[in-house]
Amino acid sequence: MDHLNRLHELFRQFPGIGPRQAKRFVYFLLGTTDGFRNTLAKEITELASRVTLCVSCFRFFDRKNSKASLCSVCSDDSRDVISLMLVARDVDLDAVEKSKVYNGYYFVLGNQLSLIEPEPESKIRTKELTRIIEKRVKDGLKEIILALSLNSEGEHTREFVEGIISPLVKKHSLKVSILGRGLSTGTELEYSDTETIKNALDGRKEEVIM
Repeated sequence: MDHLNRLHELFRQFPGIGPRQAKRFVYFLLGTTDGFRNTLAKEITELASRVTLCVSCFRFFDRKNSKASLCSVCSDDSRDVISLMLVARDVDLDAVEKSKVYNGYYFVLGNQLSLIEPEPESKIRTKELTRIIEKRVKDGLKEIILALSLNSEGEHTREFVEGIISPLVKKHSLKVSILGRGLSTGTELEYSDTETIKNALDGRKEEVIM
């Protein structure tokens, strides 16, 4: 396989990128300057050393301070301690944070679960989630918001997570809610605009955990 095809195959591994888009990326890079390509290569090379996981919400963040263990959201003492929003991926957290309609804390599950996932515990951060909930309860946590996409994978993930957190919800009398009107069926949270997210949060419904 020649270099062009190897690069094409690498781009195809990106989520949501098909063969045609991957080929466009390759030809785009061929049409740019050496400076652009060198800068891109440098940023990719330094990605692992500069970006780390927040020990509280498990989002990726740029560690400007080599000793930092909390992202800018989790280290912000002005956030509302009574709510914890569970999202599937970093891009979902970014979408909600960009809307500026939520001021609580987050937890990134790490993935959504397919209906045929054989080992769901290995796909999302279940142990970390229960640990963080226990910690947040001590700080005043009252509500867990399940902010998952309204598609089959989001619904399946929600049901699985509800089973995981059920003992803690009952133990600490926590309220569990899901996003309400605003998000239509099939909607990915990542692509929702500010008004849609605001309406979904304002209209969130309490879940009864059995």
